[in-house]
Amino acid sequence: MNIALWILQIMLAAFFLTVGSVKVVLTKEKLSKVFEWIDDFSQNKIKMIGSFEIIGALGLFLPGVYPIGYAIIPISAAGLAIIMILAAMTHYNRAETKGIILNIALFVSLMLVIIGRLAF
Repeated sequence: MNIALWILQIMLAAFFLTVGSVKVVLTKEKLSKVFEWIDDFSQNKIKMIGSFEIIGALGLFLPGVYPIGYAIIPISAAGLAIIMILAAMTHYNRAETKGIILNIALFVSLMLVIIGRLAF
């Protein structure tokens, strides 16, 4: 079970590091070609969302690399799960079904990490 959780955490961390980095580095104009919802947010809010995603992703795998508190893992997963709830609400308001499905899948995966880390 521990190995499966680490694989899931690394996959989630890679996803959120990638998406978060893109949001932090690229301008709103370039992001609007990829993400339809970008127009609803300011450049600063987009960078803030990306920064939170990067911090959450680091919290998912750094405890495995460095001997720091493993309590960081479920806390980071919970923070990312909250971001996914808010993202799903944004997609719902914009009637973007594909975005909602992705957010739900990520939310469920993050909940598996939270439950798995708190149970073991």
